[in-house]
Amino acid sequence: MIILSKNKEDAKDLVYNILNQGDSRYNDPEREETLADFLLNLAIILEKKEIYFVEEFNEKFEKFLEIQGNQKSIGKELLKIAGFKEQNIYFERRLMGYQPDIFAESEDKLVVVECCSCKIKKIIDFLEKVDEIWILTKGYPPWENPKDKSEAMEWFVFRKGENWDKTLIQYKKEIYEAIKNVRNPLDRI
Repeated sequence: MIILSKNKEDAKDLVYNILNQGDSRYNDPEREETLADFLLNLAIILEKKEIYFVEEFNEKFEKFLEIQGNQKSIGKELLKIAGFKEQNIYFERRLMGYQPDIFAESEDKLVVVECCSCKIKKIIDFLEKVDEIWILTKGYPPWENPKDKSEAMEWFVFRKGENWDKTLIQYKKEIYEAIKNVRNPLDRI
């Protein structure tokens, strides 16, 4: 289901709730506003997907799965369901100066999966190189079926929209202008 925002405040709330998830380390109001603009301009499409039934994982998680183990295991299974081969699914691998929780590649598609909170800046940065960014939120995994649905893990997908190129060019132009106007204190000497 594609999620369309009614206005800028609605878009900023979506960005905050999906990417911040109550983790103050990821507070970034300026980038929330930027990503909200991308959503409102249909430069980025946000979709909420149903997590396909994934059986409970009884196996011992490998060392790198101890943190966010349910999300990482579910992400891996969803990637396999989407057609990615296990040997092309990587955990905590460097990509574009970041270390996404999961990165998967096939002949025609690149996907990054972030588990729980995520730096807002990553969405635009990653979309310059990858096809989709999946966010698996904190919450009960699908096999636990919580009474309060708001406590369940959710799956969101960010991908390029029809106005991606135009909006990205404008965004980079604004960054360039801001950097160009920064003055070095040593210039006055």
